[in-house]
Amino acid sequence: MQDRELTEMHDVEVGHWWYAGKRVLFRRLLGERLRQPSIRILDVGGGTGAVAVDLASAAPQAWVCTADRSGTAAAFARDRGVRHVVVTDAGAIPFDADSLDLVIAFDIIEHLDDDAAMLRDVARVLRPGGAVAIHVPAWPSLWSRHDEILEHKRRYTRRGLRTLLDRAGFRIEYLGWASASIFLPAMVLRRVRRLLGAESEQQDEFSLPGPLNRLMLAVYRLESAIAARTGLPFGMSLAAIATPRDHGRSYTNIEPTRATGS
Repeated sequence: MQDRELTEMHDVEVGHWWYAGKRVLFRRLLGERLRQPSIRILDVGGGTGAVAVDLASAAPQAWVCTADRSGTAAAFARDRGVRHVVVTDAGAIPFDADSLDLVIAFDIIEHLDDDAAMLRDVARVLRPGGAVAIHVPAWPSLWSRHDEILEHKRRYTRRGLRTLLDRAGFRIEYLGWASASIFLPAMVLRRVRRLLGAESEQQDEFSLPGPLNRLMLAVYRLESAIAARTGLPFGMSLAAIATPRDHGRSYTNIEPTRATGS
């Protein structure tokens, strides 16, 4: 991500419905884990630090570190008050084996040439009972200029993400859709743009006026409750919680979703 895009993210992500809604979802999905004493959390590709700050608030007893390849992102994270910041590429996690309890990978593995190698490295650093929390863009058929601007390598199917996690040595505790409310509008917008040959040269930020932003965040809170309880029937993104198969203990208090689809 370029410095200009990082600056734009830093300016909006604390309150923006898309970023805040994602944090709301994973707070719910990770609820029991975040209450574990002395938990060690690494946010890989943590950008400007909003997720790390939110995790530190949800788990005040936790050690929280954010890692990003961008020095600009690291500086923003420090300015937000993140105490532990590492500048490193996501493909090489600079931590010892069995040293972390939770690795956050929000919208990061789709940027990597070898997403499986990164996940195997995540499995290496996790302690017994540890987990990775993943958020990725879904539906390869919705590939657009937006993905190219953000330097995505791929979008995922539900089956493809399940297979990837399995081959990387993980047992899936939760796998389901996210961002259901924007799925149909985004699908229509991107397909119309493609038909008209009028794709935007900027990422789809979808910033909204204050009242609409608050409304969308309320919708995302409702979505997160449904996602954790029964699963959403579709969505623009996929969310997953998974633990390495060779680690025996699990802290999760949620059932995997029964949603079906690509």
